[in-house]
Amino acid sequence: MAKDGNTTPDLMLAQQSNEIHPRGLLEAISYIDQNFANELGGCMIKSRFLTTQQRLEFMEVGFRSSFVSGIVSALLTPIAIGVIEQYIPMFGDPSPTFFDMFSAFLLALGFSLGYAIFMAKASTCFIGEYTRAMVLNLLGGMVFGAIFKAVLAFIAFHFLYFKVFTDKNVLWAVSKLYYAKTSPNTVASIYYWVQGFKGIFLISAYFVLVSTAVFIVIPIVAMLVAYYRNRKLIAAGVVHVDTDSF
Repeated sequence: MAKDGNTTPDLMLAQQSNEIHPRGLLEAISYIDQNFANELGGCMIKSRFLTTQQRLEFMEVGFRSSFVSGIVSALLTPIAIGVIEQYIPMFGDPSPTFFDMFSAFLLALGFSLGYAIFMAKASTCFIGEYTRAMVLNLLGGMVFGAIFKAVLAFIAFHFLYFKVFTDKNVLWAVSKLYYAKTSPNTVASIYYWVQGFKGIFLISAYFVLVSTAVFIVIPIVAMLVAYYRNRKLIAAGVVHVDTDSF
């Protein structure tokens, strides 16, 4: 749509901002990309035009997507570590090869790592106040969701180790197999397997904390790199923004 001589870029973007209501991660990133392109073209707008509702919506999207992806990775973590510790034969071989261990790490980290890289790309798409506000709120929700997931997983894994897989509970469970006329050797094997495997939950609890820290750091580092990139672009006169914004 052609703009008349009385319509300023700020007013145009302010009018568009009323239509920004992200419902999913891709939609939120699309809004960021679109307005980032506008800013590179010289259409700058103050961050105050991003309303409180819109800020909360960006945070909600970041929280929801981060929490869901984190829960998926947390559930897969005991399986991956179980493969490495030779409790679970990933491809039928109880002695894991390098490929088995690499596949196990991808199982535990692949989903979250891909999401973190995806968020890192979005974190670089800002140069003015408007897109920076979008990115900050999206990342804020992501960080909160990741931390909340890590705390829940940490507590859940410790609960499984100390309250569910106790010696008393494990003995009660395997005794049911014994009374069901299961082979004594099989019952003994199951008992010792469970007693060994339950330690995986403690390892998984701390693994989730470390992987969550990496998950958070990647997009934050990307945003810092973009911040210094923007300073160079502004200093070179490629992009013009208010100097008090940086």
